Amino acid sequence: DGEDCTVPEVGDEGVVSVRDALHPLLALRGVPGIVGNDVELDGERPALIISGPNAGGKTVVLKTLGLFALMVRHGLPLPAARGARVDLF
Repeated sequence: DGEDCTVPEVGDEGVVSVRDALHPLLALRGVPGIVGNDVELDGERPALIISGPNAGGKTVVLKTLGLFALMVRHGLPLPAARGARVDLF
């Protein structure tokens, strides 16, 4: 219903800054127990290293960021905390 979504700031500097980011499909389905992720990428931190055990959510984080990049291009709100920024790539 969009009440837990935010319209992010959009720029062209390659910045991604999201808090409590949820995979859009998991959020839409109302899957219980979803844990939001925080991701910060910018000029000082241009890379992301994700590690952890099997079934730890690594792929979900990567897919979430990819979907966010597409959603921003189409003007869709993101299932993340207010103050999000996802630049165009």
